[in-house]
Amino acid sequence: MTVDIPADVESVLTQLLGEAREAFERGDAETGVSATTSAASVARNKLPEGRLRGRLLHGCQRAEAVATTDDDDAGVAAEYVASMEQLLTEATRE
Repeated sequence: MTVDIPADVESVLTQLLGEAREAFERGDAETGVSATTSAASVARNKLPEGRLRGRLLHGCQRAEAVATTDDDDAGVAAEYVASMEQLLTEATRE
């Protein structure tokens, strides 16, 4: 699933997902949710409709839901974000 993503969009998504994962790993759900909300906005507005966009939006939604439902699940939210980082990396490889 190689997707042609503009370099600036890829860079922003990479930065936001990294920030979210690190925040969730620290147990900082508020910062993690903020970063995933921003990543979802970028994906929604800058990526073409398709599998990558849908999977990123779903992952952001799940990470936010898990992080805001139970503070003990920040680690699960971090795993969702790590999966999205991997997905983005794989999707942009040629």
